[in-house]
Amino acid sequence: MSARDAVGAVGLGATVAFHIGRERLGADRHVQDPSVVPPSAEAMTPEWASAVLGAHVTDVKVVGGSDGTSSRRALEVTYADADSGLPNRLFSKAAASLFSRMLLGLTDIAEGESVFYNRVRDGLDLRSPRAHYAGYDAKTHRSFVLLEDLAVQGWSFPDPQDNVVTRDDAEDLVAELAHYHGRLWDSPRFKGDLASLRDAHSWQQNLNRKVGFERRTMRGFDRARDVLPAALVDRRGDFYPAFMRSLELHASGPQTLLHQDLHLGNWLRDTDGRMGLYDWQCVARGNWALDYSYALAGTLRTEDRRSWEEDLLHSYLARLKDEGVADVPGFDEAWLTYRRQPLHALAFAVFTLGGLRFEPELQPRDYTLAAIARIGECVADLKTLDVI
Repeated sequence: MSARDAVGAVGLGATVAFHIGRERLGADRHVQDPSVVPPSAEAMTPEWASAVLGAHVTDVKVVGGSDGTSSRRALEVTYADADSGLPNRLFSKAAASLFSRMLLGLTDIAEGESVFYNRVRDGLDLRSPRAHYAGYDAKTHRSFVLLEDLAVQGWSFPDPQDNVVTRDDAEDLVAELAHYHGRLWDSPRFKGDLASLRDAHSWQQNLNRKVGFERRTMRGFDRARDVLPAALVDRRGDFYPAFMRSLELHASGPQTLLHQDLHLGNWLRDTDGRMGLYDWQCVARGNWALDYSYALAGTLRTEDRRSWEEDLLHSYLARLKDEGVADVPGFDEAWLTYRRQPLHALAFAVFTLGGLRFEPELQPRDYTLAAIARIGECVADLKTLDVI
């Protein structure tokens, strides 16, 4: 981070802190105007909910939740008309804390999630929640998403430590990727209504400038030395430049929609046990292989990935063709592209481990270390540092 960027980040941080301070003193504690993005689930009122849901809401209660990069809350909604047809249970995500507002708001991550839910999600046939509302306020850097609560419909959100991905699951996984990649493959919408979605390279550069991503990532890399392959530890100095170079390569390939955060903790299961993807807060555009490599490295046991990865890539490419993609890459080209892209997954994993003492843990440490070990083995197996 340059001195200029550091000064800018401090200024933006002060702005965020000011707005959070106002909120804690009572500003927008009870939001009624639907044009205002609530700072938290607790700030929702029946009047606000009535306006955004299109039905007379008499009460909204927070009935559970947790905090991480976002403040997540389960909500119970009561309607004047018991036969409104709308769900009584909803789920919300908000950038409510100073940490989440800094990470998600200042970096424009939250804005991208809002774009996804407002302009993309309804056109995709995914095993993934839909949103009743998604808002972002560029002045305060608030974000708020009101989602259907799939848990009350029998869907599950397994503990990633216990969520073993079988071969059938892996086929489901690549089919989900091929669906949303195929639907937005080199889409003219990236120059139209989706123009505000950053490409993966500039998305990452923004994170580097505003939140000191590289420093935290390398601190996490050092903390993970005991679970990383020796071949990566010995090339510590090559890791971050190669990661950024892998993102520069996105400019020369087809652009599509990217989820960008496909670790096992972001995969759910529907009522039939089939895998689906949620938590679209890191959405961007870029090369398909970023998501594909992250999904395989981040979810499959190492021995399974080694056995299945070529067959799964054939399956992914065939499914792209089924989605109507005319310029599906050949296998050899796709295999090389796949080998070049898993550094994003590794960077995200070690970033999670690299927080300062006062920063919250983004994931349970045992899970983070297990994910880093899997992804590190993938990077070493594919000799990614040699083919960048």
